Amino acid sequence: MTPTERILRTLEGKSVDRVPVMCAGLEDRTVNEIFSKPLIPGKVLFRNPVMKHVMNNYHGLINFIAHTTINAGMDKHTQAAVKLGFDAMWLLSGENMMITDYETMVNINGMIFNLIDDGYGNMTYMYRCPGITSKEAFESWPYFVNPDDYAQKTYAFFNKMVKKHADNICIMGCACSGLQESMLCAVGFDRMPLWIRKEKELTKRYLDWCFELVFKGTMAIIDSGVKIILQGDDFAYKTGAVFSPKVLDELFGPYYKRIIAAVHDRGAKIMLHSCGDNTVLFDMFIKWGFDGFHAYETTSTVDILKQKQTHGQITTIMGGIGVDYLLTDRSRDEEVADEVKRLIRELGPGGRFIIAPGHSLSSMPASKMKVMVDTALKFGSYPIKEA
Repeated sequence: MTPTERILRTLEGKSVDRVPVMCAGLEDRTVNEIFSKPLIPGKVLFRNPVMKHVMNNYHGLINFIAHTTINAGMDKHTQAAVKLGFDAMWLLSGENMMITDYETMVNINGMIFNLIDDGYGNMTYMYRCPGITSKEAFESWPYFVNPDDYAQKTYAFFNKMVKKHADNICIMGCACSGLQESMLCAVGFDRMPLWIRKEKELTKRYLDWCFELVFKGTMAIIDSGVKIILQGDDFAYKTGAVFSPKVLDELFGPYYKRIIAAVHDRGAKIMLHSCGDNTVLFDMFIKWGFDGFHAYETTSTVDILKQKQTHGQITTIMGGIGVDYLLTDRSRDEEVADEVKRLIRELGPGGRFIIAPGHSLSSMPASKMKVMVDTALKFGSYPIKEA
């Protein structure tokens, strides 16, 4: 059974040989531990006067380099996931990010990020603030892209990755951030409720554009040969939904139903990654048509075992491994192995379970990832036995 077959059969509720293992992305620190550190660390490469001058004055050149470097990094990260033994890997194209100056990145959806050191000598980014804070800012946002052009670039990236890696790992593709998360972070947490109530025309314009970007990018990914979409869209805080199910269903349901229907029409599957506690939203997501869900964040109030009992017969649960302690340098290997065995024992029976970390962080060492994967491969065979 190939990795893609194992994942697809799990999503369809069919029998498989063992519980699949999914990688929610790898960071440079983890990849460098698997292969080797670059001759020039990212921090050294980016944090010097020459690069500062280039980044502040030659945006076209630096973004060409950045996109090429990010996509090459995704290739290397996928190789690392294969080497660790994962069945599936969550992949995004780097085309949605742009460097604007020495300290700043933006994405095409309207978010602004800080360029920072990840603490291990590599460069990464962290959300800073919204970029579209008014109608004037929306009209003048310079980083909106043509969805057709973006889809072509997305196709080229995923087509290359499929040709190179599809035999060894199941690629779960994502074109860009989802509609709700994009608007929330681009407009602002405090401003978005006001837009929904008082700026209905502006809200519709933004969401129509974002929908076109996600829709065309998603279709391009499927055209490239990817069989499973993992759409990222964080709908919840750690203790509950960002907005009521009624508001979310009315605002985003029609868009997502169209996306999901198109994915299914092409014979593919689509899952949703949403951080936090989505307990009150799962029924709505299922109604929209999602085939499964990822994260089940261990530091949130969601109860993954209860969700298995409630929805485990009709949808696939993916996640369960915490990244705040378990997959860090602070934990012991036995703790990682014990938690993997517990999750397999309690969530594996009946199928429709894919074990995975809830997130990807620079604090996750390759050694703990390896323990997680090896334990899952050893104890995840069906029928599930007492580990």
